[in-house]
Amino acid sequence: MNLQNKIEYEFQKQMEELDDHTIGLAVSGGGDSIAMLNLASEWSNFKKKVIKVVTVNHNLRNEAKKEAIFTRELVKKMGHSHTILEWKKLSDGGNLQAEASFARKKLISNWAKLNNINTVLVAHTLDDQVETILMRFTRGSGVDGLVGMKKVSKLKDIYWYRPLLKVSRDDLRNFLKIKNLKWIEDPTNQDRKYLRVKTRDVISQLKQFGINTNLLINTSKRMENAKAVLNDVAIEAFNKYVTLKKWGDVEVNREIFSSFREDTFLRILAGIIRGISGSIYRPRYKDLLNFTDSILSKNFKARTLSGVLVRGINEKKIVLRREPSYPFFISELRSRELIWDGRWKISVSRSLKKFEHIGPLGNCGYLQIKNHVEKNQSIEGFLSTPTLFKKDMVVSSPMLKYGDVLSCKLKYNKKQFINYFITH
Repeated sequence: MNLQNKIEYEFQKQMEELDDHTIGLAVSGGGDSIAMLNLASEWSNFKKKVIKVVTVNHNLRNEAKKEAIFTRELVKKMGHSHTILEWKKLSDGGNLQAEASFARKKLISNWAKLNNINTVLVAHTLDDQVETILMRFTRGSGVDGLVGMKKVSKLKDIYWYRPLLKVSRDDLRNFLKIKNLKWIEDPTNQDRKYLRVKTRDVISQLKQFGINTNLLINTSKRMENAKAVLNDVAIEAFNKYVTLKKWGDVEVNREIFSSFREDTFLRILAGIIRGISGSIYRPRYKDLLNFTDSILSKNFKARTLSGVLVRGINEKKIVLRREPSYPFFISELRSRELIWDGRWKISVSRSLKKFEHIGPLGNCGYLQIKNHVEKNQSIEGFLSTPTLFKKDMVVSSPMLKYGDVLSCKLKYNKKQFINYFITH
């Protein structure tokens, strides 16, 4: 089987798992994504599927707009729809690549939802997988990080599918040459100020010591098996020692710290923090260790991490809850059903009026309505729950059964909450 047939066969094999009629493609104009575009185009024509293509212009280089237009023209020649999404960095500083990556995922997710697309293809290759594993290793990742990228992952309610994880970057470039297709090389791929570029240099050096792609991928598979075992133990501990409250609090029995190894309770705490904060990322390992050390200290009272507050209830229990001041306010609704703060499903019985907005109840809001609600010793847990205000006055606070304009419930139940610590 020649190279072209081999790559086409591998792509078609991976795509057999998808039964979506319409599929999105994230295409940058680089060699990997152009190869994926060609493969997906031929596959969709044969399978009578619809593909829609999106390109994000990050506006980080002068050539970026020209590259997006190049991609659009190629997509149109193939007979598919194409959308260019614009992003501009709002401030200086920070991790530019991480910020751009997060923005790209957010923009593409919103585009996919507007186009009724559940699955978006991305062109990560075997080389990307190896680079990711090594990069995570240098950052001190544990078992979870060394598993590498999954073929399919869910983020912002969209499935991200990687059909080229078993194909090398060089093979895809040779495939494009066979097909007589042009692509654009991103100059940042040669810029050694980026960790991924440095990692590529290291990989070539490691090969001299027999540390090759196959060895790293096989190690990653063993880490995946180990992760499954660790998750099973964590699920058992979570079900036994963790309780979810309908207002969003998570209570943890302190026995978990003496009954299980460190990996188990760190895994659970990381998942709880992800779930409560609505973050797509788990806390950094070092921050999580410091957070846990505080909880286990003799005179522990309270500590915060990623917008989550942990407080001791008594000698037997701690509680984790959203920081009251952390959630944001919204004043414009696209629909009367929405997800707020990443964890609340909110229904609004009517359109918002002038000066009305939804945000956390907070102390000021609670003081207004405390005489109208049942007394509750853990009122702090309600301060971050969704509330409708008119200017500063409370109109409706459903978790405290005040007013009838808003209704809400937690986005997750106990089973769904487990997903926050078995995925990363």
